[in-house]
Amino acid sequence: MKWSLLPVALLALIGAAPRTVDAARLPPSGASLQVPVGAPWFCHNLDCPKFDVVETTDDYEVREYEAGSWVSMDVEAYAYALAINKAFQQLYQYIDGANADATKIPMTAPVRTKISAASGPFCKNNFTVSFFVPFAFQKKGAPKPNNPDLYLEDAPASTFYVAQKGGYVMDDWSVQKMVKALSDALERDEKDYETEVFYVAGYDPPFRITGRHNEVWLEAKDDKLSKQQ
Repeated sequence: MKWSLLPVALLALIGAAPRTVDAARLPPSGASLQVPVGAPWFCHNLDCPKFDVVETTDDYEVREYEAGSWVSMDVEAYAYALAINKAFQQLYQYIDGANADATKIPMTAPVRTKISAASGPFCKNNFTVSFFVPFAFQKKGAPKPNNPDLYLEDAPASTFYVAQKGGYVMDDWSVQKMVKALSDALERDEKDYETEVFYVAGYDPPFRITGRHNEVWLEAKDDKLSKQQ
């Protein structure tokens, strides 16, 4: 079954992190390598969700992610750029102290956006923009957001097919191309995946010029870990 592309305009900041880094995923020339031991280079010294790479092809990785907590906001919008701008401001206020404990919370990576299909051709798309909760708060629990539009959620362990790309991936055409290429590769390899949603993961602020990293994720439909934990 073919993936139905969603008409979204993307300014992506979103993504994740494996426990080991192989030669194929070393940073490009000029990229910062100031990262914790065991974290992928593209996390740039920030906490990232942990995963294992269980399969690698020329077109994608198969990643098994550990369960983890995120702080999220749901947004309806015609374009990703509008959704991400609105949600990012609110999420940043949360980590800057707009929470029940008035606690400053470190920034993490990636900024992850879940994108769901609109109910019709002239309807808004559904976006869920999320910040990963730092490891220091994963067990003890992050403080409750002051903003009622934000919420904490526990994501189960899950398996994703992940395509990666450097440079700036900021427009809907570029993102659609990435999702289409990934879905075509999965169809070729007879992989079963969720077709109603996809995720965009961005790891970089707009001002970072070199060493940029962007990802799109499709969830494995036959994932035995997802939704069971």
